[in-house]
Amino acid sequence: MKPSGKSIREDLGRAKAAYAKNDELRVFVCLLQALKAFGEVKPFGPERITIEGLFRDVFASLSRLPHVAAFAPKGLPYAKGQEQKLAGYVAVLYKKVEAEIQRETLEGMRARKLRIDQFVIKGQKFLAENNILEAQRNFRAAVEEYVDEKGLFPLITSKLLEAGQHKASLEYVKRAIEEYPDNSRAYDFLMTALGGLKDFEVGEKLLRDVQKKTGDQPLLLANLAIILAKLEKWAEVRDAADKALALNPTVAAAKKMSALAQKKIAAA
Repeated sequence: MKPSGKSIREDLGRAKAAYAKNDELRVFVCLLQALKAFGEVKPFGPERITIEGLFRDVFASLSRLPHVAAFAPKGLPYAKGQEQKLAGYVAVLYKKVEAEIQRETLEGMRARKLRIDQFVIKGQKFLAENNILEAQRNFRAAVEEYVDEKGLFPLITSKLLEAGQHKASLEYVKRAIEEYPDNSRAYDFLMTALGGLKDFEVGEKLLRDVQKKTGDQPLLLANLAIILAKLEKWAEVRDAADKALALNPTVAAAKKMSALAQKKIAAA
């Protein structure tokens, strides 16, 4: 779209909105677009006065941003008539701020992963001492740091199952399935936990709760069918298995449960 006085005002409005959200890089992007467009459009009259007022506001906001203050402690005031020169300076400053934010993000990610590792190690130590309360406190602290560590929930689950803590493992099994409902390992852990508890109604509730969040998933439905078979709810077994097969006809467990349910229903 060809720039205009309106598009410049809109970009500067977006820059002000980004400042309100503390989105530093977005402020830079919108301001740079406005500066570049200003040189192309060369607005005049009342429109130019309005735009220059918006530039003053945005440059004042830019100077108050934390990373900008670090690189330009004296601030970056708007200089009327120097828009192209300012665009060059803002572009250089943008690259510096972007690099610094990326560095801080990487350091923060490393620190977070280290905290997760430390919490899990402490949890394992307390688990070995049969102190389930402190183990859970540390495992939950690790989960609070979770962002995208795919193996965290299966890892904690495996440690709890190895210690015979079947009930305690369920909250992590549930999260594992919620995050990755196509991970067969999570369902293996669920079946192990339910086998240890000898309470398959808990498993049915868990999977139905997860289903509300993830929607219908082939492996989830197939394993729900297996659990329902343990409870001898044959009509529901058939429904869950058939839904799984409709989504993925190759799921072997669903095929087996569907056939078993049909046999049981016919016999009844």
